[in-house]
This record gives sequence, C-alpha cells and structure tokens, in this order.
Amino acid sequence: MQGLMWKFETARFRVEWHISECSELDLSWCENDSELWRKINQGIYTAFDSTVAVYLDGVKIGADHMSESIYENPSDFRDHINRPGSKPDLYGGGYFSDMVREACRLARDHVATMPTLRPL
Repeated sequence: MQGLMWKFETARFRVEWHISECSELDLSWCENDSELWRKINQGIYTAFDSTVAVYLDGVKIGADHMSESIYENPSDFRDHINRPGSKPDLYGGGYFSDMVREACRLARDHVATMPTLRPL
C-alpha cells in the first residue's frame, strides 16, 4: 500500500500527498489484546506514513512527513475535505492541512532564497 493520494497543481507548482506502509509502528502505549491491535491485524485499520511535498517545475522544494497514522481508510486522513460546511481544499484543521501548510511554508522559504534570474 503506497502511492499518490491527492495533488493540487498550478502552472509551475504542484503539491502532492503520498502514503507508504508504516516503516516502524510503535504501539507500546497500547495493550496487545486491544481492539486497535485486533483491527490492525485483521486489516480493518491501516497504518501508514505520509509525505506532503511541494514541487516547483518538477523539483521538490519543501516537504513535511508524518509517520504511524492509523485509519480505517487512509483517505480519511484528509480530515476536512468534502465535509459539510468545510472550506475548499487547503483550509481547515487537522494533520493533513497542517502538513500542507508546513510543506508550503518550507517551499516559500526556499523560493525566497533563490537568486533572481536576469537576462544576459
């Protein structure tokens, strides 16, 4: 289980959310016979890692990562999209929108340090 879950594009910029299998799931806080363990082991819940990355002309210029998310459906990680009363795409609250904001902030910082191209 991995791949592109969401993307947003403009003429030069692209923001993508990818997930991959959870590399190291730490459930030491959870009892081994709990409902959470049972649902993960039965495949009802999915544990995954997320990356939101911003690209400028195909080059990654900012990214944020989060590991060990557990959801019945990984698309539910996008907690605010398509919910009644929610604002469009990049607004709202929760892990996903926080990751998008952080990746965009890092991308803006990167662009701010880029030299300006001058004609020869």
